[in-house]
Amino acid sequence: MLKRMMIVLSVLVIFLASTGEIFADTPREAKVVATYFHGTFRCQTCLNIESLARFNVTDVMADDIEDGLLVWRLVNYDKEENVHFEKEFGLEGPTLVVTLEQSGEILKWERLDRVWDLYSDVPAFDKYVLKTLEGFLDSATLLEPQISNQGQ
Repeated sequence: MLKRMMIVLSVLVIFLASTGEIFADTPREAKVVATYFHGTFRCQTCLNIESLARFNVTDVMADDIEDGLLVWRLVNYDKEENVHFEKEFGLEGPTLVVTLEQSGEILKWERLDRVWDLYSDVPAFDKYVLKTLEGFLDSATLLEPQISNQGQ
């Protein structure tokens, strides 16, 4: 009985190892990440901008989040592990940054500086953020691996 279990276990391990190699070469799905960067101390305007941006990402674009195409993040750039973002994205204060990422690499990004000008005009704010997100999601769709029907 023990010998039979060892054989089954060995076959299973070999199968899983070979499957891992097959999937390791498959490109990971592209995704869009909307990150609201903020400092430790936050004013009411910063909190309002975060709230508006979060609503657009998590509520209006909820289907894209459920599909794994869109991610919402909050990052405190004052924390030591996040200081590099200030230089990477040219942050001068709290703002929303949208990135297109694939396999852990940022392919393109945009800092949405106009959120500061538009926060008191909610329809204009929403239009600005949603248009940017939709453009990035279109780019992510173009990066998806194409399924070929060759040989069928």
